[in-house]
Amino acid sequence: MKDLSLHILDIVENSIRAEANRVEISVVEDEEKDMLTLKIEDNGKGMKKEILSRAAQPFFTSKLGRRVGMGLALLAQAAREANGKFEIASTPETGTRIKATFLYSHPDRKPLGDIAATLETLIVGNPGVDFIYEHRIGGTSTRFDTREVVKL
Repeated sequence: MKDLSLHILDIVENSIRAEANRVEISVVEDEEKDMLTLKIEDNGKGMKKEILSRAAQPFFTSKLGRRVGMGLALLAQAAREANGKFEIASTPETGTRIKATFLYSHPDRKPLGDIAATLETLIVGNPGVDFIYEHRIGGTSTRFDTREVVKL
């Protein structure tokens, strides 16, 4: 995948397949600490320990009818290539949390990409899901919450 917004799209689609009805996406660009952090958290059905231990391995999938799963593995690889880390935590019947960090100035860090188009695709294609997106750059924060839009 050429940019992080495509990774976000892929991971959030996993959340939706896991029956999440709320997905929180956070992007923090901290040039002072030379760090970009991406977090995706959902309230889907989560994963059991045996699935979680293999979830970020290349070619592993728990999806019926599919032989290959690469989304988590590719995000983990992208983080490592940019001198960062990848973490995944999940609790059955509670949800899953993914965190990828990247050295902000690393030449191999993928660009953020078209976040607006990614959010539009997710929101339009999944009207029953609440999406919360927060983007912080330094001391400035922007937040978008579909629950607030519905109230209007």
